[in-house]
Amino acid sequence: MATPYSRRPRAPGIYRAARALRRLGLISFVLIVVFVAVVAYSAVQVVRSTPHIDSSAVTMEPNGTFGITASFTLSNPGLVPIQSFGLQFRILNSSGDAIVASGTDPLTVPAGGSDIVPIALFLPLTAGESSLLVQNQYLHWDVWGNATYGYLFAVSISVDSNRSWGAPFSDLNVSVGPPALMGGTVVAPVTLSFVDQASFADDGQLTFQVVPPSGAPCASGSFALDVASGSPYSSTQDVPFTPGCNPSGGEITAQYIEGGTEIPLPPQRIP
Repeated sequence: MATPYSRRPRAPGIYRAARALRRLGLISFVLIVVFVAVVAYSAVQVVRSTPHIDSSAVTMEPNGTFGITASFTLSNPGLVPIQSFGLQFRILNSSGDAIVASGTDPLTVPAGGSDIVPIALFLPLTAGESSLLVQNQYLHWDVWGNATYGYLFAVSISVDSNRSWGAPFSDLNVSVGPPALMGGTVVAPVTLSFVDQASFADDGQLTFQVVPPSGAPCASGSFALDVASGSPYSSTQDVPFTPGCNPSGGEITAQYIEGGTEIPLPPQRIP
């Protein structure tokens, strides 16, 4: 017969282990719920922080490209870091064609911190992008980044933006008048006009050739340019013309030369 002071029988070891596992599982479940709640809260704060592309600047580079510099600001007001954040971006012209695509090295934005990602793009002025020289338009920036959030979760951040583009030779027009005999020499008036809508000056030389439908050019010449940003330009000069050369149905080809780099401009048809 047991006395009032006798000890209760000790539970079997397997029972004690199961009870410890249940407690551990409950604690783990609570911690996971708390962790997920923290990550979800932090993710909402990141979205509310509004990642954005800062203002961009455009320059004409010596290698015959347009240089575009900008920056992408990403704030992380949450409680967990953004890890392995790699930024990707591409720019589309007004026709929907991608004119440049690039990316940045991955980085980490700590909890409660922010980072500014510099962006440097170079647009080659090939035939496919010649509209950037003569046509004002809106360029569509498509920027996105993939990252690891809260050490475990894969997330994506994207920003779309339309930005106005000012062409350095907006509304370019090169025309040739009828040849005439002047002082024993056949000459023809060639008129050049455009508006510099870019953020930089047109400070170089524009050379041209009057090309008939077949055969050698009828004439060639050049205009020295010093046109400030936002300014119009118009000038006419008489150029020597090959006697008997008929440019009707041909075209005027032109090149902008700056710093030793020659940039072809879209040809102008001759009626």
